[in-house]
Amino acid sequence: MAFFSRKHAYSPLPTNNGQPRLRNHRWLAVMFAGFAAFFGTLWIGHRLLFPEPPFSPLNNFQYLNPPPLVHIPSTRPSTSSEKRAIVSTLYSDSYVIGVAVLGHSIRKSNVTARLLLPYLDGRISDEALCVVRTAGWEPIVVPFIPPPHNGKGIYYRFHDQYTKLNIWGLDKMGVEQAIYLDADTLVRRNFDELFDIPFNFAAVPDIYGDRRGFTVNFNAGVLVFRPSTEVLNVMKEKIETATFPLDQAEQSFLNLFFAANVLRLPYAYNANLALKKSSPALWAGMKDEIRIVHYTLTKPFVDEHRGDTPRLLGEEEQRRLIDRAAEQRDGLFAEEVGWWREAYNQMMADERGKMEACRGGERIAK
Repeated sequence: MAFFSRKHAYSPLPTNNGQPRLRNHRWLAVMFAGFAAFFGTLWIGHRLLFPEPPFSPLNNFQYLNPPPLVHIPSTRPSTSSEKRAIVSTLYSDSYVIGVAVLGHSIRKSNVTARLLLPYLDGRISDEALCVVRTAGWEPIVVPFIPPPHNGKGIYYRFHDQYTKLNIWGLDKMGVEQAIYLDADTLVRRNFDELFDIPFNFAAVPDIYGDRRGFTVNFNAGVLVFRPSTEVLNVMKEKIETATFPLDQAEQSFLNLFFAANVLRLPYAYNANLALKKSSPALWAGMKDEIRIVHYTLTKPFVDEHRGDTPRLLGEEEQRRLIDRAAEQRDGLFAEEVGWWREAYNQMMADERGKMEACRGGERIAK
């Protein structure tokens, strides 16, 4: 009995280790729940403040549709080339080389139309007018259309842009169908098919580098339109009273004016460099179909560090600007700047003598 009692006397006392473990587990559970709630709240807040944009087939482009962009029938009715016009505008000498290269690229693409260049009298030098005539343009003096609200709230460089609306008055010159091209565009392929569309107004949707991304608003750098002095008069009447954002000048007004009546064209007709930046896959998929490229984010003919220079640049200085443009944004647009360089080189090879004559004081016959 003693042995039995001693054995039990020296037996280890029972312990309760489960209670601390239970408390530890509960503490960990509370901690993890707190973390989950915290990060869940952050995630929900982020989604509310920065909602994920809906699926866009453009932002998520996949090359699925390889057929040609345009079907050209063997016979089609068309207007006379004298009643067609490619139109650009010129407000200072700093864009003269851009306009000249554009004109040369239009001629090389065999577009069947007159090349008309509205400009403001007294703003463009005789030398510059000589250069654009050499490139094939027919300069036309147009009146200045002032910006609405006396220019208040409008960036000073955009004050001239409303003068662009004068292109609707070209019906007085016998033009029935016209295509407007910004001076910072370049023609890569023929686009005569645009003259045969039955609509009064067409343009390409715009693309923004911010969260707006692709939009139904159109970019005014390429416009297909039927000139009408009647429409021009309505525009000039409405521009002062219409309500629209002023930061994009005439583009905002035109988006308002044609809001419900615009035919939206494929991006190949206004291949904005912003599109390549936003969707490289989309750009790669459409590159071979590009008719008109638009140098929005870099301009090979303008010194963007110094701004617009009210003079014609020499050939050596112009080539330095092209090299600099190719290096911008870590060379993102080097290939596209190369297209412009090639067009510039072709123009100089074809027209160097006449261009030098313009600079030397001789003038191309009007």
